[in-house]
Amino acid sequence: MKNIVIGTAGHIDHGKTTLVKMLTNINTDTMKEEKERGMTIDLGFAPLATPSGDIISIIDVPGHEKFIKNMVAGAKGINFVLFLIACDDGVMPQTIEHKEILNLLGVKNGIIVLSKRDLVSDERVLELKDEIKETFKEDFFKTFPIVEVSLKDKSSYENLYNIILEEIEKLQLTSLRNQNNFFRLDIDKIYSPKGIGTIVSGTTIGSVETGNTLTLYPQKIEIRIKGIQNHGKDLDYITSHQRCALNIAGITSKELERGNILTNSKSIVNTKFIDVLFNPLSNEIIPKNNTKIRLNLGTGEYYGKLKYLHDINKNPIFLQLIMDKEIPIDFNDIGILRTLSTSNLIGGVKVLTPFGFPTKKNNQIYLQKLEYLLNKNFNLSEYLLTKESFIYIDDLNKEFNLNLRDEFDENIFVLKKTNAIIHKDVLNKLKTHIKIYLAEFHEKNPLRKGVPLATITKLFFKGENLIPEFPEDFKEENNFVSNIDFKIKLSKDQKKVKDEILILLKKEAFSGLTLDRLNNIFYKNSNFKNIFEYLLRENLILNLENNFILKGFYKEALLQLNQYFEKNNQITLAEFRDLLNTNRKMALIYLNNFDENKITKKIENHRIKNNFSILKEF
Repeated sequence: MKNIVIGTAGHIDHGKTTLVKMLTNINTDTMKEEKERGMTIDLGFAPLATPSGDIISIIDVPGHEKFIKNMVAGAKGINFVLFLIACDDGVMPQTIEHKEILNLLGVKNGIIVLSKRDLVSDERVLELKDEIKETFKEDFFKTFPIVEVSLKDKSSYENLYNIILEEIEKLQLTSLRNQNNFFRLDIDKIYSPKGIGTIVSGTTIGSVETGNTLTLYPQKIEIRIKGIQNHGKDLDYITSHQRCALNIAGITSKELERGNILTNSKSIVNTKFIDVLFNPLSNEIIPKNNTKIRLNLGTGEYYGKLKYLHDINKNPIFLQLIMDKEIPIDFNDIGILRTLSTSNLIGGVKVLTPFGFPTKKNNQIYLQKLEYLLNKNFNLSEYLLTKESFIYIDDLNKEFNLNLRDEFDENIFVLKKTNAIIHKDVLNKLKTHIKIYLAEFHEKNPLRKGVPLATITKLFFKGENLIPEFPEDFKEENNFVSNIDFKIKLSKDQKKVKDEILILLKKEAFSGLTLDRLNNIFYKNSNFKNIFEYLLRENLILNLENNFILKGFYKEALLQLNQYFEKNNQITLAEFRDLLNTNRKMALIYLNNFDENKITKKIENHRIKNNFSILKEF
């Protein structure tokens, strides 16, 4: 079964609404203002019965120039058009404009209907047909059948009906239930009937079932489908290219507006920067850079300005639309551009990516990306060669509307920890830069373990720790990174100073030495400062309030205190001083350190045991 949406198009008062009424017996002019003014202002809808059971909806689209945005909204989802030209008026300005809009929106199937046949002579009809053939000789319209209708001849509408069925039969269109599990509805009407709740209507793309949950854009609100109708008939599900009304839960009608989108698509995003392919109405109407525009896309109308991404005389024409506010956009959406001040038609656009970002004109890498999005000739290896670092696979999928997983060619290295990829040539260059950076650091700082890990990740890996991905090149120890072959090597003189410092501190036991005393002892030795800092970094000596002790004595102090607590509930400063056989000042320094590390807890003039798990670190 085919699901067909037929749209009407043509100049004002050329008989579109009358045509729909004659085919369906339904008057689509339902608004009071429409009936009073005798013109269609908003979209009207009617079902067309068929012997085959095909589901056909007819959208009666406005013809007045002020309501072009509704015409564009009606074209969303249309796959067949009844294009009316009144025999008495002939081809009019809005006739041409509507044809251009249909062309820009990609509606390529339909029938040209000559209305008001009874008002003109046979000669006039022949003249009009010649005029149509000449006017549209280079357009898709040239293949459309031309059918005459007259209100005075009901059989003319029966003939049109039969030709519609014949033409629809030729269309290669199918609509399968839940095909690809995709659904999108661009909302064109909003209702709130008393006692029912919120109702929205539109033309379906994809399938949806009662009970399904969708996301509303741009609000990003989860919406549940309570009920589905198609031309007044309740349904459990509905498929693509049908008119539908959805009873939705999770939002009120006041929170909705025309142009909102209900979907389960993960590629729709809210954005202000949209990169598009521009199809100008003619070579004579080329807008200037930074022209303010109206964008009619789906059922919404939005405002912004256009920016050329390359020289204006190049083809294809890539534009960036910079919108006044974030709007919901998907890849390959089709829209119409009009001038902001006069609403004149400028041309059509196809969304290449909603993930645009500010860039300079003639940015070749940026343009190369748009070329891929246009032609679908993306070479992942070549693209990765243009990058200086890795790219997250999820970001790549979003940016290019791809579905990359974990199968890549031999030129691409997969960073499994971060789910990212990098070209192997780029990776080799990156590793070379890191090795040179580390080697220069090692040369200047031979007694340091390496560069802080945070520095390496910030400079080379976008903040990610990727060092474990390259164990053959780099090593990480205690949050410091070095080249794999780097080792701290002390000279003979440096080893001598190291041993002398350790021997001195060992003699002082728990009391340690101050830095002043150490400086006085080694003031003639040029290696002292570097070796002393090395011992601190290696955690061989500890600093307790500018008193330096061997790490082993700190551990021994902890062990003796822990053993003391096995027999006693508390300890005083004097008792701890005697326990370590040190002076009162040093004993207090130890206890203050234990308190800060929550090893002990001070209560009045004594300490109690708190947490000795720190012993596991030694």
